[in-house]
Amino acid sequence: MYTGILVATDGSDRSAIALEHAFELAAQFDATLHVVYVLNTANSPLGLDNVLTDVHNPPGEALIEEIVQEGREQGLAIEGHVLKGVPHETIVEYAIENGISLIVIATHGRSGVVRGMLGSVTENVIRRSEVPVLTVRIGSADG
Repeated sequence: MYTGILVATDGSDRSAIALEHAFELAAQFDATLHVVYVLNTANSPLGLDNVLTDVHNPPGEALIEEIVQEGREQGLAIEGHVLKGVPHETIVEYAIENGISLIVIATHGRSGVVRGMLGSVTENVIRRSEVPVLTVRIGSADG
């Protein structure tokens, strides 16, 4: 059913739980797991994308390398990428360009005004994705 599964991570505890689900699904469906870390350059001042990349990529790269190694040790077909851009747009574009059949992503479990004020990468991925999105809800709606 699923041949390519994409999981987005930011290194948080929330995304680690979503990653566990993605590992399990990839193993169950013998799917290739694509792990992405998106360096958010949406709010960077003009010309500072490279500076932000230099500052933030090493942690993202180290995280991705660690996850890929763990996946390989578990026998998964896995690849990892550090990408730059607006997170939700970059995730959806990557899914389309790479024939992904399922996106796995964590959600905070926030609701109402808090969700609206903060915006949500997860919500925007759900709204814009052409492929199914599995959300892993972390936390309660109360906050």
